[in-house]
Amino acid sequence: MYLAKIQQKNGGQRFFLRMSYQDKSGNWRYRDLFDLGPDPEDYIVYLDGRAFYVSSVIEEALEEQGVDYDYDELEEILWPFLDPDIQRVITNFGGLKGRAHKMLPRLSREELAEIQRNIHPFDRRRLYYLRFVQINMEGVVDQPLAFFNQLLCKSRDEIEQLFEFMELELRPWEMRGYLYAIFDLPRRFAPRFSRFIPDVQDQGQMDLYFLEEICRLNSDPDFIDVGASKFSGNGIHPYLRKYLVQYFDHFFRDEPSKKNKEWQEGGGWSPPVRSSDKEYLEALGLSEDEFQRMDDKELTSHFRKRAQELHPDKGGSHEAFIALYNAYKIMIRRKYW
Repeated sequence: MYLAKIQQKNGGQRFFLRMSYQDKSGNWRYRDLFDLGPDPEDYIVYLDGRAFYVSSVIEEALEEQGVDYDYDELEEILWPFLDPDIQRVITNFGGLKGRAHKMLPRLSREELAEIQRNIHPFDRRRLYYLRFVQINMEGVVDQPLAFFNQLLCKSRDEIEQLFEFMELELRPWEMRGYLYAIFDLPRRFAPRFSRFIPDVQDQGQMDLYFLEEICRLNSDPDFIDVGASKFSGNGIHPYLRKYLVQYFDHFFRDEPSKKNKEWQEGGGWSPPVRSSDKEYLEALGLSEDEFQRMDDKELTSHFRKRAQELHPDKGGSHEAFIALYNAYKIMIRRKYW
């Protein structure tokens, strides 16, 4: 079983308890088991402020449908909606028992590769980035890695709901790299040394490559397969539409952020600079005052200009270029704090 979050036309959202199943043809599909409404906490029953249980209404509905379920799994699914104070109490006393995952036997590299052969490359790249926050995946994501097993025996809908919740953990400055990596854009800029740094690429080329990749995925029957949620409209499937919006939000941010508006309107906001940041400012070629006067968009613009000057492909220093990139990754975060 899994939790599905469905966006409503009125702008709200509704949650469903779903399960993946294999049809007679061997395809993985999904079906709704229970409508949890806009607030799944309605189905959590609290006891004396320190304990809880899942409403019997859900259990009765599952039993009527002949669903073989584990009660611990229900508790884990509803955990994010539990009162935070009770979460802390339960965590301090060892946490939930946890769902009983079916463990695969120890497999050889060849056996692991065989059972993972149908995992879509797009899913591999997403899971790899979310686990390691790495853009450079060359020679890695096509390898048999044990943590990819969590993508097995799931419908396309369950996989997308899994990523929906995992992506909530991404921090603002990680989203740009995430989109660049999961759509395999570094491959389009090979063999350039800078292919793993989205901020120094030609924006026009990058836009074209991104749109080509998202359209290719949208028409890929191995991705939008029989286990996907039904979509009768034209254009990009909802599974991918969010990435289209995120891409143009994070690669084109013409509107100033809330903090930048405060800064522009004289609200007194300035990013914190630590004593340990001096080496990063030096690598960026900025003084502390210059850095504080910049908003995040101006810092990115400055970084791109410096990157062009120091790029090894144009005769620059390899060490200075790496130091510049590492400094930018650290200091851009200060603009979000």
